[in-house]
Amino acid sequence: MKDYKKLGVLIFSLYFSSALYAQELTLTTQDKFTLKADFFESTITSHNAVLMLHQCNHNKNMYESIGNMLSRQGIHALSLDFRGFGESKNQQYNIEKIRDLPENSRRAAWLNLSKHWPSDVALGYNFLKHKTGKNGQIAVIGASCGGAQAISLAQSAPTSAMVFFSSAQNDDNIRRYQTSLANTPTLIIAAEQDGNTYISAKKLFDSATHSNSKFISYKGAEHGYPLFKKDLNLEQLIVSWLTQQL
Repeated sequence: MKDYKKLGVLIFSLYFSSALYAQELTLTTQDKFTLKADFFESTITSHNAVLMLHQCNHNKNMYESIGNMLSRQGIHALSLDFRGFGESKNQQYNIEKIRDLPENSRRAAWLNLSKHWPSDVALGYNFLKHKTGKNGQIAVIGASCGGAQAISLAQSAPTSAMVFFSSAQNDDNIRRYQTSLANTPTLIIAAEQDGNTYISAKKLFDSATHSNSKFISYKGAEHGYPLFKKDLNLEQLIVSWLTQQL
């Protein structure tokens, strides 16, 4: 009898672990660069997925809780380290080295790094598309600098919902959203004292036309990830909204 109890505990532990821990992925780009990602596989067969793009003062780990929650809801999730960030770094592409450059060299190095992001993000999207099938639905979260990448992706690949998380957009990106993405269900999150982030968030929401689009605002100046600590329900709220759209 004791052996059966031990077996039951082991089976439960294995199931619990599979639901709580991401698979570490390596995605290789056309120029042979190695991207690192965490894949939170749905606990059931799923045709829905979320691609999660981090802010530029963080990395893929900011989405660990959301990824786990989504997998439990039957939705695949992939959190990707941008080229140059987190574990997606080498001698040529490294954000710490870029930040240490003299100001007159920094912008060129930044542009040389970030120009690869649209194709890198597309690689993550294609991984999820393979998982969900041709009729699968994929949403995208873009935090801060990740929001611009979300817009570029959604303009080039079918995207069922979008989340802009403390993501300031320039006028060109706002026009791109207004022109081709305004009827995509969109969740926009920003703090009122977060400068242009809040101003552009309001412009995006004013442009949104889908009835499921939503704007959540906070007092204060927190930018992205710190809002998860300010509002302990925010991650669950994002997951619930995404689940309703997919």
